[in-house]
Amino acid sequence: MSERALSFYLRRSESPTYCNLWEYLQAEGWQRARSRFSASFGEQNFQFDERAAECLEFKHLLAELVEIYCPTVMPVTFCINEQNWPYVLSQIRDRFYIQEEGMLDQVENLVWILKPSMLNNGQHIKIFERVSQLEAYYLNPNRLGGEHVLQQYILHPHLLKGPSLGHKYSIRMFVVLTNYAGVYVYPRGYFNIALRSYRSDKFTDPSVHLTNEHLKEDTINVVQIPTEQYALFEPYYPQIKAIISEVIKGLTREYPLAFRCEKNRLVALFGFDFIVDATERIWLLEANHAPCFPTHDSHPLRKSLYDDFWRAFIASFAQPIASATPPEDIQYQLFERV
Repeated sequence: MSERALSFYLRRSESPTYCNLWEYLQAEGWQRARSRFSASFGEQNFQFDERAAECLEFKHLLAELVEIYCPTVMPVTFCINEQNWPYVLSQIRDRFYIQEEGMLDQVENLVWILKPSMLNNGQHIKIFERVSQLEAYYLNPNRLGGEHVLQQYILHPHLLKGPSLGHKYSIRMFVVLTNYAGVYVYPRGYFNIALRSYRSDKFTDPSVHLTNEHLKEDTINVVQIPTEQYALFEPYYPQIKAIISEVIKGLTREYPLAFRCEKNRLVALFGFDFIVDATERIWLLEANHAPCFPTHDSHPLRKSLYDDFWRAFIASFAQPIASATPPEDIQYQLFERV
């Protein structure tokens, strides 16, 4: 293989994905190209179909996709915005709050979580126990506007035992979309385990209910543990893989051209997040495009997860793209097709 075939162009300051690949590619002997035009792999290969990528990343678009093609993989979810919120609240009242004694404001074990469609890290997420609270929130002129999703909150999640009480967790898995060889999941991910023990109340305290790594910039909210350290992950993985498959089937039907290679081979890297309820049923929460990978050697998952992940990504995707390996001849290392 020529030196040019092992050249890359990535601006490491542009994203955590580029930063990690820059380091791992260089460690494997790849040469840095002066521009994307002279590189055999680089930023040009991450220009996956924008509409298809946004359909996964933007929460309201993902909810619409799921509602059409695989509605059972997510908790009940409504897309809500400036125009339709009165109608959405009316739908919710009619569907969930009409009882024999009339229209209720609160129903036992029914709680709603409101998430901005285009924000991450738990920003501006709200939890509501009453419909009147939701209505008051939307009548407030100082609230955050724009597209949101209103989702039935899983009030009774499966918990991991702590010193005294259980801790809520979510599971992050990595998925690679390609326009030339289908979609692949990396079978090892990690648990985001809340540091604070779970309570099915205290909805004003996000650290109890949200499993984002950082709710505040300088404060860690979770501990991250590789999935392979938990035996309970083994029966979860087939459910997770099946959910990813259903979502991707829907995405392929909506955006078939995104999965056809017209010129350049393209990839997109996503982090899919899942939650497990008390009956051990798996639910999809969201998908994050080019997730915020750690960029420092001291991260606790660097050696236990990310070293193998990035080397497998390079062998399975970067190197075959650089060398124009026919798709049928590519060996996908640890990645599994969905």
